[in-house]
Amino acid sequence: MTTPNKTMLTDLYQLTMNAAYYYNDKDEPATFDLFIRSLPEDWGYFIVNGIEDAVEYITSIFFTDDDIAYLKTKGFGSEYLEFLRKFTFQGDVHAMPDGTPVFPNEPILRVSALRTQAQFIETTLLNIINFQTMIATKASRVVHAAAPAGVVDFGLRRAHEEDAGMKGARAAYIAGAVATSNVKAGKIYDIPIAGTHAHSFVMGFENELEAFRAYAKIFPENPTLLIDTYDTLQGARNAAVVAGEMKAEGKRLGAVRLDSGDLPALARQVRSILDQAGYPEVKIVASNDLNEYLIDDHKNRHAPIDLYGVGTELITAKPVAAIPGVYKLVEDSSGPKIKLSSHKRTVPGIKQVYRRTDTENRYCRDIIALDREQVEGTPLLQEVVRKGKRVRDKRDLQEIRQHCLECTSRLPEQLRKTRVTETYKVCLSDSLQSLIDTLVHRFSSSA
Repeated sequence: MTTPNKTMLTDLYQLTMNAAYYYNDKDEPATFDLFIRSLPEDWGYFIVNGIEDAVEYITSIFFTDDDIAYLKTKGFGSEYLEFLRKFTFQGDVHAMPDGTPVFPNEPILRVSALRTQAQFIETTLLNIINFQTMIATKASRVVHAAAPAGVVDFGLRRAHEEDAGMKGARAAYIAGAVATSNVKAGKIYDIPIAGTHAHSFVMGFENELEAFRAYAKIFPENPTLLIDTYDTLQGARNAAVVAGEMKAEGKRLGAVRLDSGDLPALARQVRSILDQAGYPEVKIVASNDLNEYLIDDHKNRHAPIDLYGVGTELITAKPVAAIPGVYKLVEDSSGPKIKLSSHKRTVPGIKQVYRRTDTENRYCRDIIALDREQVEGTPLLQEVVRKGKRVRDKRDLQEIRQHCLECTSRLPEQLRKTRVTETYKVCLSDSLQSLIDTLVHRFSSSA
């Protein structure tokens, strides 16, 4: 899916600062870090997502004649507007690959460019990466809660319009969802699509059995029947009747879906009905405002559920409305920079993040270090843009998904639980800590 031109998708102050840099001869090299300040309650990690879209945005910035004409009406000077006519990003970007687990205050993305270029892209980068990272992480939590049962993204109707529905479906698939109900996401991203029918379909026929037969006749390849429009247990019996009729024709009923009531108790009763009728292979799908906490409870109650359809709380990350991703200056031509505001202190300098593993090849510690330090571990920030050009082909979605699943499988088990009570260890190198101490002393003394 090609990202539309997002050049004008920015905050006004990016353009006003940009103009002030230009007119005051402050367009010297600068480096900014994008990172997330803190984890929501019960979250043990974030899943980096949106990097591929961010790279596409960065490497395709340009102002159209229509953009220039609009900005002229907002008081920007003609000399600056001529500067914008030729404005493109020509710097360097390092980033963690999509699908990588990351922790608070670690640079996810590092931008080094002339100040006007590095500063200008802040808003759009945060717009892209904050949302996609949030949904990928929420989906990852749901997937881990459900395992070994699968998860299907049912979120489109509750997403915040099309872009959120599309990017959310992609994020959920990266994090381990097995399919989406979003047909356009299936087409554009080549994600498996899945779905059933609505209660209104059942109500449109004389009785439930007639509705089930009509649906199975048109879609005879492993259909899923929604069985709780009237009476769930009778619905299961009617589904078993249809399963027998399909079997006689060499076809197979794929699953039944529960969408209301005490799902674990109903699932056990439905499983018994299907098994006694001779159809143990028919799966049980559950939906109904699910989240990782409810799914975890269902597992603890030994619910025989094979697949969860998760909608609202996956596609919106409910109750987490947003994550605190920020983009801060860390170095310019005068040297490393630090912000000392209470509870918002930044980590100065051009940095790299190194990940270490234990004897079982599980992740055990990250080290944030200055970029040129020699530190044990795997470096996570990779060059993705050099002098304004992409340095590698866009990652395939399947590659990103596999990377995510492999990486999250190596996280400490406690971090993958629904309720997280421990934190992953992230340390600063001695050299980086020394730099911080020096800058804190310098700027505190001069305040």
